[in-house]
Amino acid sequence: MPEGPEVRRFADQLHSVLAHQPIAQLTARTQQAKRWLAAHEEALSDRTIQRVSTHGKNLLGWIEGEYYFHAHLMMWGRWLTFTGVPPEEVDRRERARIVTPTGGAILLSAPIFQLGQGNPYEQIETLRLLGCDILPQPGESFDVAQFQQRLFAPEQVQRSLGAALLEQSIVAGIGNYLRAEILFLCRLDPWKQVGDLTPSEFEQLCQMIPQIAQRAYETAGVTVLEGDRVRMQQDASLVYRLGSEFGSHHYVFRRTNLPCLRCATPIRQQKQQVNPDTKDEKTRIIYFCPVCQNTSIPLKTPRTKSRSTVKSSACFSSSCSN
Repeated sequence: MPEGPEVRRFADQLHSVLAHQPIAQLTARTQQAKRWLAAHEEALSDRTIQRVSTHGKNLLGWIEGEYYFHAHLMMWGRWLTFTGVPPEEVDRRERARIVTPTGGAILLSAPIFQLGQGNPYEQIETLRLLGCDILPQPGESFDVAQFQQRLFAPEQVQRSLGAALLEQSIVAGIGNYLRAEILFLCRLDPWKQVGDLTPSEFEQLCQMIPQIAQRAYETAGVTVLEGDRVRMQQDASLVYRLGSEFGSHHYVFRRTNLPCLRCATPIRQQKQQVNPDTKDEKTRIIYFCPVCQNTSIPLKTPRTKSRSTVKSSACFSSSCSN
């Protein structure tokens, strides 16, 4: 699933081709948008798209006259942008198309595309419930006060930290890869209860969340520092296959059984229940270093033997710092 940084990059692309342009054509295949267009025929014609922005994993287009469009990519959605004449053939995965005199954008595979007039934060429940954005808008800062209030709410304090960070009403934009990387760089156990966080651990989270989100935004999803990435590109023991980009973008995410870049312990993965206090048995895989993060749960026996490891002393280079 695209996470906050990926959605922000899509928004940048859309803003570059749509902003300050009048709508020449807008079509949609999602049920809500089709109904809205049928009831508001020609309402958007020639109205100017003012800007495209994000909040967490949600993308919003702001249109003249207090109109808007809202999209969520879910697992497989993505946006394509074009300049000049739009593609003639309609892809069967197409969910929405926005055309201006100079270009446009096409939404593929995403199940959520909505249109409306007014304040989308009042009309769309998922937006109304969102926590602070991991990628603040230019000129703004990560909202520590709101994050603290929602993370330490009475209904959350007995929740595991790994599960809480996926809750969009607490903090918006974190998915599976970002939570694994953030917890590793904070040296925090994913199974630690929220209520057991120390003030210094909470402060570190507040610094690391926007920092890693910004890094992933700027590097198209790469969370390791350049020095660590070079190490993985040059050392066959640190990746699954030398020369492949897979396994060289992150510290722990999808690096199961490969050596930790800090201590050389094999990285592990384990399923974690998202809502342990409810009947919801949904789980998500969490990746972690059992040593650096001092994990508190029994480790399952790996299905395969770990890859050869590097000497621990080799992992404590300056490039391993945050």
